[in-house]
Amino acid sequence: MDFYMDLFFKQIFGQPFLLMAIVVFIGYIAMKQPISKALSGSLKAAIGILIMGMGSGALIVNFGKLLKALQDSTGIQGAGLNTYPTMMNAYEKMEAVLGAGTGASWGIYTLLGAFVFNLLLVALRKYTKIRAVFLTGNVMIVQAGISTYIVWRFLGLDMLPTVLIAAVVTALYWGIMSTLLIKPTQAVTNGADFTVAHQQMFMNYLAWKLAPHLGNPADDIEKKKMPASLSFLQDSIVATALVMFISVAIILLVISNDQTEWLRSVAGLGQPVLKNNFIFIAWISFILTASIVVLLFGVRMFVGELMLSFKGISDKLLPGAVAGVDCAAIFAFAPKSVVLGLLFGTVGQLLGLLGLLVMSSSIFIVPGFIPLFFDNATIAIFANKFGGWKAAAGICTVNGLIQIWGSVLAVKMMDMTWWQGSADYATIWVAIIAIFRAIGAMLGIPVAG
Repeated sequence: MDFYMDLFFKQIFGQPFLLMAIVVFIGYIAMKQPISKALSGSLKAAIGILIMGMGSGALIVNFGKLLKALQDSTGIQGAGLNTYPTMMNAYEKMEAVLGAGTGASWGIYTLLGAFVFNLLLVALRKYTKIRAVFLTGNVMIVQAGISTYIVWRFLGLDMLPTVLIAAVVTALYWGIMSTLLIKPTQAVTNGADFTVAHQQMFMNYLAWKLAPHLGNPADDIEKKKMPASLSFLQDSIVATALVMFISVAIILLVISNDQTEWLRSVAGLGQPVLKNNFIFIAWISFILTASIVVLLFGVRMFVGELMLSFKGISDKLLPGAVAGVDCAAIFAFAPKSVVLGLLFGTVGQLLGLLGLLVMSSSIFIVPGFIPLFFDNATIAIFANKFGGWKAAAGICTVNGLIQIWGSVLAVKMMDMTWWQGSADYATIWVAIIAIFRAIGAMLGIPVAG
């Protein structure tokens, strides 16, 4: 029994590339396509997910080395903002009390339960009004794990009630928020039949609603023509590389010579021969940019197959359902907005960090690239589409502040050394944590972990 539980829950359903391949395969079969077509589509979708993961993984590792050098050089201690370390930190705290492997297994059960509840909510859309099926596997795993820890920490329940409560809360978040983004996502993508299912859905929704009041959609940055001398910035790859170069240069100016040498070492970024700082900065920034290009290629690959196959699921199994996919799926539709979001999100986070210093906060946040880049890039796309570049710049600056300050509140309540850092986990999930903490306190339940 344990063998089959491990095989199904961890090795199959717990792997995003297999989950996406299965979904694509079922979709093609539902459309009565040949087995060869279904296998080919599912293979391409799986490989696309893995390619996207390679790009994301390279971004995480390389930018993480930069942040480590910054932290070691300045002596700053605090909580890091990153997705997977947050999940692992939560599991470690559970397993310190419940035993090895408990946290991860409970989290996977929550993942399965949340997915089933999401499908049920869509099947009952006549009553629930929920139409989106959340299919961003890597995000699902992390969010299910964090939800499990929140419920267990404040309610102290056994596995079954913990998993059921966490699964319901997670499924409602997935279904409601991704459904709210169907209409604006279609506008951004010129009618693509999918919605964004990620970790900044609430902020995407606010950007859609607030942007028209903060700017003019006629000021769409995607339609702006730059002066001839700056025409090279219209190329998204070049613009991204430039932003990366500036960011890396600032970090290397702040850190000590010892940490710069560590970055060059094999333990760091493995480039001991690049003694010239300018060349070293260029190499780092171009590696980060190349990782983004790889990520986007993988996204195009799996989204293309998913959109074709999901029509089968929608028409045959869940009529009217809409696929909820990774936020990076819309990046190719607005490449200038992606760079704009990263730029002003960075400004907002820097202002947030400065605010922590001024207020002598007991917790200092170490920014992470995943929430900084993916959140603000996505939010900027929605804000720019409906309110122009000025609205996008303002909203992303504020979001950068929220990511820092909201995460401080979450870290205080959760007593963790890592936090998600994503926009929704610095806003509505902070409120959810506060609600569970209040319920536990009202019932006299001691805080666990």
